[in-house]
Amino acid sequence: MFPISEGAAHDSEPIPIWKAIEAAQKQTAREFWIVTQPSHAALAGDLAAVLRDDLFGPIEATVSRSIALHDAGWSLDDAEQIQSLRANAKTRPKSFLEPPVEQVVRAWTGSIETAAKFAPVGGYLVSRHFERLSQRDDKSRDDQFERFRTREKQRQRKLMASLRQDAQSLERLVDALQFCDVLSLYFCCGWGGSVKLQKPNMVISRVGGGYKLEPNPFKSSVQLSFSALRHPPSDQKSKSGATFYVNL
Repeated sequence: MFPISEGAAHDSEPIPIWKAIEAAQKQTAREFWIVTQPSHAALAGDLAAVLRDDLFGPIEATVSRSIALHDAGWSLDDAEQIQSLRANAKTRPKSFLEPPVEQVVRAWTGSIETAAKFAPVGGYLVSRHFERLSQRDDKSRDDQFERFRTREKQRQRKLMASLRQDAQSLERLVDALQFCDVLSLYFCCGWGGSVKLQKPNMVISRVGGGYKLEPNPFKSSVQLSFSALRHPPSDQKSKSGATFYVNL
């Protein structure tokens, strides 16, 4: 969810990236750009494909494509929300932070299964990604999350038996997925201020029409993009959707 607001004030000092993402999702606005989970995930995959090898190890095409699929399980939920928003222009969009645990676990499981069908390494990485996420907040002790983690541990053991990477290399690739995930969320939420990350230690700021990442995690300068739908939709059909370019 990308609130459309003019001249929003931001701290002069960088704030933690997740704090910025959460603030953007709670921001009040009359209009929004809706970025679907699969669209955000596709950007994450594009980011992974251009990372420097020294950060997380080489990112093969199979891995970057798996990262691009890591939120595929949200497709139906996104479609239902868009249909609901189109039916009532006064409805406020729901953030990806709002769904109940049951819905989250269902979407996560669908995402893992989609990635696993594409490649065993994809299933493993996406499973570990969501296992980590399930342990993050105050809902981590929820019985549904506990059962989810138990199932995914079993899945991971089965998948790992067919993988050529060792456990340490796989964990670095999960780190890469989570790094690209949070970067993509930041780019897709429209936050205009500077942010900072701890792993890896990094500051991201807006410079003109692009972003400056210090230190730079990418192999070279690159332009990526993501698509979004406007809510409420514009009277002009051509303005109801847009492609946003991310210059890095």
